[in-house]
Amino acid sequence: MRKLLICCTIALQLATVLGAQTPAGSRSQPAATPSRNTQPASNTTRSSAAPAGTSTRSSAAPAANKQRAATATPSRTTQQPGASTRSTAKTELSPAGTRSNTPEPGTAGALSRTASPSKPPTAKTVPAQMPAAPATLQASEPMLKVQWMTLEEALEKSKTEKRKIFIDVYTDWCGWCKRMDESTFVDPEVSQYLNDNYYPVKFNAEQQQDIEFNNKTYHFKKNGARGYHELAAEWLNNRLSFPTVVFLDESFTLIQAIPTYLEAPKLETIINYFGTDSHKTTPWETYERKYNSTQQR
Repeated sequence: MRKLLICCTIALQLATVLGAQTPAGSRSQPAATPSRNTQPASNTTRSSAAPAGTSTRSSAAPAANKQRAATATPSRTTQQPGASTRSTAKTELSPAGTRSNTPEPGTAGALSRTASPSKPPTAKTVPAQMPAAPATLQASEPMLKVQWMTLEEALEKSKTEKRKIFIDVYTDWCGWCKRMDESTFVDPEVSQYLNDNYYPVKFNAEQQQDIEFNNKTYHFKKNGARGYHELAAEWLNNRLSFPTVVFLDESFTLIQAIPTYLEAPKLETIINYFGTDSHKTTPWETYERKYNSTQQR
């Protein structure tokens, strides 16, 4: 009985072993004749082999990729900044100034495309040549100026027509004197009144020429590196300050010397004050207030 059980057990084990070997054979058989369903297995074989290839390529490619990254790829990335640098240089030369050196988001390609032309962009807002001046400006009347003369010329004219003499005492180094020439004496009201009512005289306080005036000869006096004319010192009461305007009456007698820079409205009031002989009857403050109120109307 025990022997029978042992034999049955052995038979069951053999059957189990044979049963396990039979499916293995059936599985290996389709591998010899692959079908469409078994093609993914080849794909898996390819995929399993492909990583090796890619790993081989990737192992070999990094060196090449590094070389390309050092040569080809960086050349592209550095070429665009170069192009943007060229475009930046061009936009800096453009007077219009409509482009910024730093591109805004989404405009890098536009800036790189604008850098591709060989010729720099021409600003459309700046004309190649300035337009000619209008004919009306060219045909405009010249500015009215004071008709300056020398003291000798004023004295000669006084022999035929008596007028007061207005004298601008100046020096060549006086900056405020030049400013009065450029601003005050070009005022039309001032220049017109001086030309119509005075003999306007320019007198250099440092001139070295002898002058005969009121039966007296005046000379140049050396004083250090410079000097002064005696006639200027007499008119200014030895207070040599420039610019100074001097008023002489019709008999060449000193009315007053005013040592300061004068704006056109102020000088206009003064020359009217002495020109109308108002200084003989009206105080200056009263006349100035009345004159200014009349001009404002």
